[in-house]
Amino acid sequence: MLDQLKEGLRLYGLAELLNQYPEICMPLFVAGQDIEANAEFVMSAISPELSEKGTYKYQVEVKLVNFLQDLYEFEENPEHAEDGCPRAVTTSTFLQWLTGQGHVPLLPSEKNDFVVALQFNHDCSAEFGIHSMCYPVVSAFSKTIVLPVKHMTAYDQFRGLLLEAFHLGQEFHKV
Repeated sequence: MLDQLKEGLRLYGLAELLNQYPEICMPLFVAGQDIEANAEFVMSAISPELSEKGTYKYQVEVKLVNFLQDLYEFEENPEHAEDGCPRAVTTSTFLQWLTGQGHVPLLPSEKNDFVVALQFNHDCSAEFGIHSMCYPVVSAFSKTIVLPVKHMTAYDQFRGLLLEAFHLGQEFHKV
């Protein structure tokens, strides 16, 4: 069987290509090599569960989705770890926080089924009573993130809460 594979590669000129560019061709044949996630992959994996079009809730949810898209900045300028923060926020570490893995799935079937549900909590006061702050809730196992709408009305609030939740999650996993 290996001889047939070798003959097939030679027949189509791939054997020579493999000899010339082994590093480039390695991901085609070596399973387990992580492919770094980029912002485009992360955003394409996120599937927002939006309210009915035309409602106020829908408008707010779309605004938060747009805020999330603005986080493409992590790809260009990773948020560097500060004192007390265990690691920098990059596209890969953000994806790992969301899903438990910081790389693009290797198998095409896994890649096609890789979806992160984005949900919105419009009334965290009903769940938690009187309070001053709610954080995004991430469930890596079910690939879900729930954003507390009440506490993320402006981009600065959104970004600050998301980064704080990320760093607190990293601290939790460090223990």
